[in-house]
Amino acid sequence: MNLVHAPFYQGYVDLVESDIKNVLEHQASEISVMINNIPDQKWNYRYEKGKWSVAQVIQHCIDTERIMAYRALTLSRGETKALAGFSENLYAEASEYCKLDKSKMAEGFYYLRKSHQSLFLSMPDKILKKEGVADGNPISILSLWYIIVGHWKHHQKVLKDRYF
Repeated sequence: MNLVHAPFYQGYVDLVESDIKNVLEHQASEISVMINNIPDQKWNYRYEKGKWSVAQVIQHCIDTERIMAYRALTLSRGETKALAGFSENLYAEASEYCKLDKSKMAEGFYYLRKSHQSLFLSMPDKILKKEGVADGNPISILSLWYIIVGHWKHHQKVLKDRYF
């Protein structure tokens, strides 16, 4: 299929080892379980000064998934304008992550993923092959879905290795 993206995203894409449809579905429950199993005392934990807290990492994953799915939606509907990039650090600083309880965040992430799964499944192959420009780089709709899945896998590993 048509995987076109900036080299920066290759690490996320490479983490998707099986059928994208199955992984999108499987991850929805996995995300919810993982977040709900985070000990309360770890929610605001930072493994090093200046690093994001666990809550900020989760919020970053939610924000990034929303942005990538928005890009997929707009490109699938024929948007021809280049789509803007975003600053993950500015988003993390601006989020109200510390006011969200983890069960509400887990629930929100679960439903977000289920909604995005539905959007993905509504896109036939001819749509998934479409390309556009995001953050100054060419990108295909299918790559955006791989990035969503791989981005979560990446941060799931970071959480396990550095926070827990």
